[in-house]
Amino acid sequence: MITVERRRYLMLVKHHINASLNWIETRKLNEREKNTLLDEYKISDEVLEYVLDTYEQSNYIHEPEDEQELVILHMPAKSQENNRYTTKPIAFLIKDNNLFTFNESNLSLMNHDMNKETGQERIDTPVSFMLEKIYFLMSSYFPVLREVTRQRHVLDDMLTKKLTNKELVKLAYLQQSLTFILNAAESNVEALTILEKSKFGKELSDVEKERLEDALIEAEQIVHMAELEAKIVDKIAKIFDSIMNNNLNDTMKFLTVWSLAIAIPTLITGFFGMNINLPKVDKVYGWIQLTILSVVLVAWLILGLKRNKKV
Repeated sequence: MITVERRRYLMLVKHHINASLNWIETRKLNEREKNTLLDEYKISDEVLEYVLDTYEQSNYIHEPEDEQELVILHMPAKSQENNRYTTKPIAFLIKDNNLFTFNESNLSLMNHDMNKETGQERIDTPVSFMLEKIYFLMSSYFPVLREVTRQRHVLDDMLTKKLTNKELVKLAYLQQSLTFILNAAESNVEALTILEKSKFGKELSDVEKERLEDALIEAEQIVHMAELEAKIVDKIAKIFDSIMNNNLNDTMKFLTVWSLAIAIPTLITGFFGMNINLPKVDKVYGWIQLTILSVVLVAWLILGLKRNKKV
């Protein structure tokens, strides 16, 4: 039976799983809750600084003095404002029979179905609980990558349509999302590899080693998928760029041709203001003659450019 002790704090909850495992769940800690971790659980200032830093990179840290094991990983976080992904750190700290989870960015993934996981038979120690959760978190990258792939297909379909700034912004957001995801996935692989090769990792039970290996395989697969998706999106971006450049060239050609065409009537009628007697130009109907001449010359210019495929 799982006992939950909230202790009058909103963002620090203690779950008593069994005699060998307490899970202390934290989110967006206030000063009072931080002091509780420092005073009651004897977590060091240095470790607390690590886990509360929302810009901390993925890492594994062993604290030999207090026998603390700290694992920091990065997870995707979706921005509702612009529909793009960034990544935020989450941390696991093992101290005595306690597993602390730090979720300063309040990622929903950290709170998903946790009670169901704690009911599994192999979840009986802080280490097994942490490894199970890490495996779950690594697996949660795949729906994110599927969503990124869906967004990429939508942009891919836009190649045959008229491109607008809206599509270019979406493409930029997609590239940013993949950059964040790929960097996070690579740093997660590095952190889990360090954990696996550490003294702590080598002392794991066979079941725990297998679970850590599963999580590492998932993390490596995420890197491979993100790299592949990033390459495809980069190629789409180059195609977008080529299309936009061609459109710009066509626009400049159009403006140049019509600038020349508009200049012809101005050039011809300009002679009237120079007091020059023009041959064969009737003074009464001269403006009609000049208009016809201008139209003929403009048409000749445009047809000539079209014949030479300049427009």
